[in-house]
Amino acid sequence: MKNKISGQNISIIPLGGLGAIGKNITLIEYRGDIIIIDCGISFPDDETPGVDLIIPDFSYIRENRKKIKAVIITHGHEDHIGGIPYLLREINVPIYATRLTIGLIQSRLAEHTLSADVTFIEVHPRDVHNIGRFSIEFIRVNHSVSDGVAAAITTGVGTIIHTGDFKIDFSPVDGEVIDLYKFAEYGERGVLLLLSDSTNAERPGFTKSESSLTEKLIDIFSSSKGRIIVATFASNIHRIQQVVDTARRFNKKVVISGLSMQKNVEISTTLGYLNMKDSIIEIEQAKSYPDKKLVIIGTGTQGEPMSALSRMAFGTHKHFKIKNGDTVIITASVIPGKEKMLNNVVNTMMSYGAEVYNDEIHVSGHASINELELILAVTKPKFFMPIHGEYKHLKAHAKLAESIGIKQSNIMIAENGDILELTYNSFVKKEKIELARIYVHGSETGDTAGKVISDRQVMANEGVLIVTLLVSEGFLIGNPEVRTRGVFDEENIDLIARIKKDAAANIKKMLKKNQNPVEVEETLRRGLRNLLYKLTKRNSLIVVQIIEV
Repeated sequence: MKNKISGQNISIIPLGGLGAIGKNITLIEYRGDIIIIDCGISFPDDETPGVDLIIPDFSYIRENRKKIKAVIITHGHEDHIGGIPYLLREINVPIYATRLTIGLIQSRLAEHTLSADVTFIEVHPRDVHNIGRFSIEFIRVNHSVSDGVAAAITTGVGTIIHTGDFKIDFSPVDGEVIDLYKFAEYGERGVLLLLSDSTNAERPGFTKSESSLTEKLIDIFSSSKGRIIVATFASNIHRIQQVVDTARRFNKKVVISGLSMQKNVEISTTLGYLNMKDSIIEIEQAKSYPDKKLVIIGTGTQGEPMSALSRMAFGTHKHFKIKNGDTVIITASVIPGKEKMLNNVVNTMMSYGAEVYNDEIHVSGHASINELELILAVTKPKFFMPIHGEYKHLKAHAKLAESIGIKQSNIMIAENGDILELTYNSFVKKEKIELARIYVHGSETGDTAGKVISDRQVMANEGVLIVTLLVSEGFLIGNPEVRTRGVFDEENIDLIARIKKDAAANIKKMLKKNQNPVEVEETLRRGLRNLLYKLTKRNSLIVVQIIEV
């Protein structure tokens, strides 16, 4: 679908996959030039069995590729950079990002063998870059990954501020405080539209500083008698630095476990974002140190089966196994839907005698209500659009904006695929792009996977019935073969006999009428589905195989 909007206005188009509004990818178009802000992935849940990840639908980008001038990345989390390898198969434009974010992106591109021809433009807070018809200034923000920025995008119509993911931390681990002065400066000049992170829009007060965890870590380290095992997100460089600093304070050595963790630590250390000094030892050296001198940092905050923590818990890790005397610190809140998986890991570790601290050593990377109010107050936007959250978070953020004086008519809650037209005097929905769900599972990528996913869901919940029939010269040979998985016990002779009898009777009738094979299979499948529901009250997946011999 070509964009039909043109002239002295701006188009805002969120193109997220299954993620929050505008979280995965947002397009901004002005006078025929397009910039892309972020390009992330969504992660599968219980409704998408067998899926590795979900990426945005790039069809609109593909059709408008000649207009696209750059990709702007706010920070290095997977839900903001994970889709870049797939995007670069469609377009080749410069990527503007901070130094650490570029390092993390390059690591992902190397996995896809795509790094050779990509142009990166390293940006710094307060840098101004002219890109096509846009002038973009980058503004430092705090988040749970280092080197995050917001973007102030100036056009002939007005200025748009996109916050990215952020919080206001006055004592961050790296000492780099959010640039509130620059936000306020734009507020004095005039902000036409603010797009702001809504993830914690229901949480009162201020989000705690990352540095507030230091004392808790010191307390745990001082009371521990054996190994200390810390699970955190591989991208949480601040958290890793705090653990390393605390380990150094107690004269302990640090081992990094897990491929993603090792990669991110190496990148961050090389680029100067982590100060490891002489704290790190190779994993093979760990056996040379007593348990009380070891700290192991790895992934596994959500109980992921292949993470370092899960493998230690269930005895499949090559070097470490949870044992009595271990202290385990899980430094993240559990993602909804992952509770059962993580609890299984926690219970297993406790059964071996480990002391587990779960969800006690964590602070959010997103702004709470008072911080959101502050950004709204200092930027004083004419129009407001909450982004990055579930609908309830967007709604709460919209109400917050209204409570501090922004007109309800100037607040927009959008959906992914909406084409929004922004002028100096109006902000309205004009059109909508129908977006497909693009799944990546194994070597396959595409929306056609939707049928596969639905079949998997049916098989998981209702089972599968397979009926095979041999046909020769218009006659059925022998009895149909019936196999089931997850429908009923195959020793139930009466049920199987009833299904065989029904399938044989129906195919004989259809063979006499010389119906084509496709019609025969579909009619048989429909009849068997009805029969099976009548007999078992199950809507199982029905597979009919007609073999000509």
